[in-house]
Amino acid sequence: MSMIRYGVCVAALLGAPVMAQSAEEPVVDRIVVTSSPLQVLADEIVGSATILTADHIEENLSGSLADTIAHEPGVTTTYFGPASSRPVLRGLGADRVRVLVNGVGLVDASTASPDHAVSSEALEAERVEILRGPAAIAYGGGAIGGVVNVIDGRIPERLPDDGVEGRFYAGTTSVDEGYQFAGRSRFSAGNFVFHVEGMQRASENYDIPGFAESARQRALEAEEHVDHSQPGVALAEEDEHGHEEEEEAFGFVPNTDLEFSSGSAGVSFVADWGFVGVSYRTSDSAYGLPGHAHGHEEEGDHGDDHDDGLPLIAFAEDDDHDDSHGEEGDARLIMTQNRWDARGDIRFEGAPIERVRFSLGTGDYRHSEIEGDEISTTFTNEGWEGRLELRHRPIGDVEGAFGIQSFSRDFAAIGAEAYIVPVTTADTGIFIVERYDAGDWGLEGGLRFETRDVDTAAVSRSFNTTSGSAAVFFRPQPDVFLAVTGALSERAPTDVELFANGAHLATQAFEIGDANLSPELATSIDFTARLDRRNWSAEGAVFFADYDGFIGLFPTGAEQDELPVFQYAQQDASLWGFEARVEREIGSAAGWDFRGEMTAEYVRGELDNGGNLPRIPPLGLSAMIEAERDFATAHLEVVWSSEQDDITSFELPTDSYTLVNTQLVLRPVQDRDVRLILEARNLTDEEARLHTSFLKDLLPLPGRNFRAALSVAF
Repeated sequence: MSMIRYGVCVAALLGAPVMAQSAEEPVVDRIVVTSSPLQVLADEIVGSATILTADHIEENLSGSLADTIAHEPGVTTTYFGPASSRPVLRGLGADRVRVLVNGVGLVDASTASPDHAVSSEALEAERVEILRGPAAIAYGGGAIGGVVNVIDGRIPERLPDDGVEGRFYAGTTSVDEGYQFAGRSRFSAGNFVFHVEGMQRASENYDIPGFAESARQRALEAEEHVDHSQPGVALAEEDEHGHEEEEEAFGFVPNTDLEFSSGSAGVSFVADWGFVGVSYRTSDSAYGLPGHAHGHEEEGDHGDDHDDGLPLIAFAEDDDHDDSHGEEGDARLIMTQNRWDARGDIRFEGAPIERVRFSLGTGDYRHSEIEGDEISTTFTNEGWEGRLELRHRPIGDVEGAFGIQSFSRDFAAIGAEAYIVPVTTADTGIFIVERYDAGDWGLEGGLRFETRDVDTAAVSRSFNTTSGSAAVFFRPQPDVFLAVTGALSERAPTDVELFANGAHLATQAFEIGDANLSPELATSIDFTARLDRRNWSAEGAVFFADYDGFIGLFPTGAEQDELPVFQYAQQDASLWGFEARVEREIGSAAGWDFRGEMTAEYVRGELDNGGNLPRIPPLGLSAMIEAERDFATAHLEVVWSSEQDDITSFELPTDSYTLVNTQLVLRPVQDRDVRLILEARNLTDEEARLHTSFLKDLLPLPGRNFRAALSVAF
């Protein structure tokens, strides 16, 4: 379908005459953004915020947490396979987007490398709050691009209805022969509430419609393997034993199997004044590392140098080309984490400090990367993070909160891929946020001071950063909210950016840090608008950010250990773009109520010297029509992504793609929360690659997939 036809169809969908408009006013949910220190309603927060409920997560489940939320405007994923993906917000990822659980860090290694999985699962979430744009005031410089906050509910905040409640999910997927199970239960004994929970998901190698490698990647490899002394003659590659390699993977992606499991328990004391409680969680994971070639490549392997500086990543050899997992010689990652959490929310009626919230998490994380039967590298991360928020009593029309957040972690890597020395990071920030609301208009501002110490056995660095924001908002009509927000956000360098020095096989680069890096400063402005009319609503944001000293990994043109050398350095850069969502109640026919939705997102990232920032997502559009009645909801969705040819010197362009998805949710039991989810994704079996992925030329998105799931809540 051409873009013109696509636009006409969407316009017809959202602007169609009402077939049989209901006279009833819609029920408006007043949703509080708990990630905001001020507990602002979602439709009145000055930035861009999205709240995803447990029902929404189950109906959009797509493997990892990042992949599950990637359908939201302004959100995509690094997609390093179905196991290890991390959210990308407005083109920014890694340490510029904080992934939190109940407001504090995960204490894992997911920011250190794109092949390290986030230690939080979508099915463990009661809700997910996504703050797009600078959130450094509340959560520090690591949130200079945004926040994904998982509210897991392991420490119950209220007494369950009738003394007991729970939730169960079971699903299966065809594209990877996968299954997912999750269950949780709560019961009370007096004022004590107990919570138990378990989750498991597993899958085999997933199917794709064609070659795992993109056409551009195959053409590049073919060009390099041509004997130029005899034009047109290709050189056959040999493995380390002198045998010719098998043909390219076709129809599936090798080494993409996975198994994740977790269990947790919590208890809290709930009273009229709030709650306090503790929880414990243990998790284990094992998954293949697609496109991961450990160790130094032998002569003739894929580790050769390339004139354009593009890192090539070789798939681990799969002799049989079948769907079995854990083939001998495949690179795999085995991960475990044990974590304790304490949380509380205490209210003091009439006191100067009317509410106190705190969260504390401590974790012991370890993962080993294995090639064959040998451990090549072990990563460990031990640490804690705590947060304390105090909300003062309103002073006239002014309400506000202040607090402190601190973390400490000891990170180490030992083995062949130990590209960073053991390092300790300690970070403490104090913040204050105030909001004046005069009804038709208001002001909001915040300030944060933060200090960070990064220490190794040989070198130590200390940083002091300051971030501030100011916003003005208007309500020209009761159903219209407009806001303009300006922010200055500073982010201190991370341990990897400062002290990396070695071969990093996940990115197929030899990475070198710079111990002399200074904090990067982002000056940003956001325009946010929300309209909520009787039968339609819209929300959108336009943003611009100018970075002074953007820290990036830039190619040097040199080669070491048969890998291209990339150096962390600072250059000025800018990002701008927009995101939007429009929903419209179309009307009713034959007992069904119809609704339409359209979303759009765009990001552009440039270096001031004329280059482009790497892995920036292209223009994306989606359109959906939904039909609902008392026992069922059905929808049809079309997702379109433009090609991306605004690339850096070490990237290949990414082609456009169109995905067609459909879903039917049945509610077969009256007065019971039972849902049967039947879904088909990528119905046309399209080859689709995400430009935000390091492996996008080796790892397409899954092909046609059918999912069936049962969800029961009681």
